[in-house]
Amino acid sequence: MRGFAWQVFKYDRFVDAKFYKFGRQVKHPVMGFGTLCPGKRYALLQLKWYMLTIMTRFEMRLEPGEHAEYDANYHGHEILPPKRDVNIRFRQKSTFPVLKFVASRCQS
Repeated sequence: MRGFAWQVFKYDRFVDAKFYKFGRQVKHPVMGFGTLCPGKRYALLQLKWYMLTIMTRFEMRLEPGEHAEYDANYHGHEILPPKRDVNIRFRQKSTFPVLKFVASRCQS
């Protein structure tokens, strides 16, 4: 990529980097959504909505012979990621429900 150094996206800037907090090394420093992120709930809602839309509109199957091995190094987090990418086949469903998001506020 060309441009000034501050204009170039460095996708690997955190690879093999070590981060410290209170003098101790942080185990998984790049895990998304820290505990104090103000947009955490909104971001998770958007992610869930996206996944729900994908799951209702597409039929998905693993390629023949594929299986997912889970990475136990992330035990204790919400989801165990696979050790490697898994190939899938997908196609759009002929009919699917149209989802409509309605935000409501709880009043107490």
